[in-house]
Amino acid sequence: MLQEKNNVTDNHYYSDHLQNKLRLLNSKNGTIIEAPSGYGKTTAVRHYLEDAAADGDDIHWFIAMDEAPAALYRRLCSEIESIDKYAGERLLKIDFPNAFTIGETCDAIISIKCQRNTWFIIDNFHFFSAILPPAFLTALLEHGENDLHVIIIAQPLDSNFISAITGHGILHIKAQDFNWSADDIRLYFKLNGVELTAVEVQEVKRLTEGWVIAVYLQLCSYQETGAFSDGAVLKLMEELIWNKITNKQQNFLMMLSPFESCTINQMCSILGCDTLPNYAADSLSMPFVQYVAKEQAYKPHTALLEFLITKRHEYGIEFENECFRKAGDFYKQEDMIADALYNFAKIKDYERILSLNLSNVIYMEIGDSSFSEIALDIAQNCPIEVAHEYPLSMLCVAWALRLSEEYDSFERLLSELDSSLSKTGLLRAEWLLLSVYQHFPLLDKMLPIVKGAAKMFDGNYSNVILPEAPWAFYEYRQMTAFHARLGAADHEADMLEEFINIYSKLTNGHGNGADALFRAELAYLRFDTSHAEILAHKAAFLAENKHQKIVQAGAAKLLAEIALLKADTDSWQRAVNAIEHAASGSEQNTPMLRTTLDVVYSSLLTQLRDYSRVTDWLKNSDFMHVQLPESVRVNAVSIHTTYLMGQNEPARLIGLLQTMPLDKLTVYAEFLYYFLLAIGFSLLGDRKQALVHLELSAEKSLPDGLIYYFVRFSKLLKGLSEELIEDKYPQFLAQYKECEEQYTSGWRILHNAIVTNELPSDLTGREHEIALLAAEGLRNNEIAAKLFVSENTVRAHLRTIYQKLDIDRRAKLAQKL
Repeated sequence: MLQEKNNVTDNHYYSDHLQNKLRLLNSKNGTIIEAPSGYGKTTAVRHYLEDAAADGDDIHWFIAMDEAPAALYRRLCSEIESIDKYAGERLLKIDFPNAFTIGETCDAIISIKCQRNTWFIIDNFHFFSAILPPAFLTALLEHGENDLHVIIIAQPLDSNFISAITGHGILHIKAQDFNWSADDIRLYFKLNGVELTAVEVQEVKRLTEGWVIAVYLQLCSYQETGAFSDGAVLKLMEELIWNKITNKQQNFLMMLSPFESCTINQMCSILGCDTLPNYAADSLSMPFVQYVAKEQAYKPHTALLEFLITKRHEYGIEFENECFRKAGDFYKQEDMIADALYNFAKIKDYERILSLNLSNVIYMEIGDSSFSEIALDIAQNCPIEVAHEYPLSMLCVAWALRLSEEYDSFERLLSELDSSLSKTGLLRAEWLLLSVYQHFPLLDKMLPIVKGAAKMFDGNYSNVILPEAPWAFYEYRQMTAFHARLGAADHEADMLEEFINIYSKLTNGHGNGADALFRAELAYLRFDTSHAEILAHKAAFLAENKHQKIVQAGAAKLLAEIALLKADTDSWQRAVNAIEHAASGSEQNTPMLRTTLDVVYSSLLTQLRDYSRVTDWLKNSDFMHVQLPESVRVNAVSIHTTYLMGQNEPARLIGLLQTMPLDKLTVYAEFLYYFLLAIGFSLLGDRKQALVHLELSAEKSLPDGLIYYFVRFSKLLKGLSEELIEDKYPQFLAQYKECEEQYTSGWRILHNAIVTNELPSDLTGREHEIALLAAEGLRNNEIAAKLFVSENTVRAHLRTIYQKLDIDRRAKLAQKL
């Protein structure tokens, strides 16, 4: 590309300024190129590589698309795997990064090794900017492999991403670098046989502001009419390109507009033919259509795609619906259910939607909406005769409504299905299983129903409720979910065990371990620590076996709290690592799961008064302004109120709690509500109101022997806990005093160790050994081989090392050591 004569190759013109910038690509490990669509970013890089890349160079071109975040990320990891198998496998194993794993993710990226000079281009990176933290981009651009050149191509990025790379020596090519000066415009026209006067050059500059695609279209206009057009780019495209092709070609291109790229087979499928007709093949040679050899697909330029979508809409609703229908039919034929659903949902083709196997898409984001939004539309607008044709799909719709807390629509749809389904058979069994959730969390009503469903399933698994569903609607504390009757906690534990034993088998593992976790929490709240620890480990093993992430997170949190009572810093760190583990390696690794894990981790931090590391959205009460599942919102309020205690803001704490509705709270949640209010009034100095609310909380908890919170917050209650227990619940007094001493001692040791680093800020011998080897540049597998330990052990030690040294990646080890 970088030829001196006329600054052009293959009729592409590049300004001297841009060429000078592009020449630096070969000397940089990381480059970011950001500009709006139509600036020629991708074309410039492709032409540069055609000229600059040596014959033996590896070129990996990854094109990001608007797809589900987890799928997009895994595609990127697979591409990295083709560069460095070890790094790619490691990234896939870590899975979608979150607050816990971002350090390890960056570590894996920085560790990428190449066998030869390699170019890794990530096109359309802006699709990542909304889902990944800036640290990810920094790691990509600051990798330590001299033979690897990472080039990020994106539309304008968020300022957070740009500030993350500022001052890091990264080559940054911006929109203004692509814009043409008046001199560039004159040379470009001259190259194409048109001599412009100085006045005409200034006119083109005024009309286009130096935007490449607009200058090209003005050239077309001048060659066609001898004059410039004052129309916008889309108008120019219509005059100079669109109106020059046949109606058949126009229809063909609009039919392709639901796709970001198309293969020949795809086009034939859309047209219903075996061989692509000549008129269609000819239309692919028009400007702004690019052939991507690696994918064997044609990709329209973003500006052309926007134009086609506009024209498609102008052709009327019937034609636009046909475009989406054909796209959906193609995806259905290819078993790409989520993509098929997206296109059918655009046109509300309920029959086609319900003809899909919806079981596995219930938990997915479909385009820019969730399946639950589509489900609600179906429940409200799908013709009854169509719904009756697809009862299994309608059962999936009902489950999606319950998951999204659309209670009235869920009840209404279940009632409609009840009247239309046979009273026997698997469909009735599915209906009966769903009807369990009409009574959630009342176990005495849920248990008889699940027993009846089990008889009808006759050894089969549900095709509606799958293990991937968030257990208890993201409630990680089983006592909060299921302790609904005062004084009945032990009976509820028995019922939940019986329920899970049946229900989990019907759903292939949904809720596995929840019963053990309920018993563990109950034992812990009674300060039966040794029993609680055994049961928590049991819950963790059972949950992990069936990938029950919510139960895993709850068990890990409880083990961390038990570690505090035992003053065991190593066990606390292992429990935190287990919370991190719950966020990886599963289809359940959704934004809402990661939100839930933020809450779990932050609850442990606030317990130790380590407020600096609490997630910002919990500190700033951002959860009040976003749509969250009720359990997540209630737990977020609980964390925020604990944070307000630490900030000594009792008035805000009380005000926030008093806005919460009490009608849906279980007995346990009610107890916590009154307890937190008691602390707020105590901090405010209103001892009378504090005692009133403390008595209310005691009435909801002490009949079941739940004394933990009275011990944990005794200092903030300024003696009220002990007074109340001594006066009204003397049977707990001796235990209270013993446990208070144990809690205070354990808390102080953990606080010093984790927060102030007064204890194990120094690494253990093994940790120091691993840290030194990692600082020398050895990979995890190399360290494992050298020390005769497993790679998982190395990974776990590194997490602890990062925690102790307060760093987030391997590259900082040498400096710290």
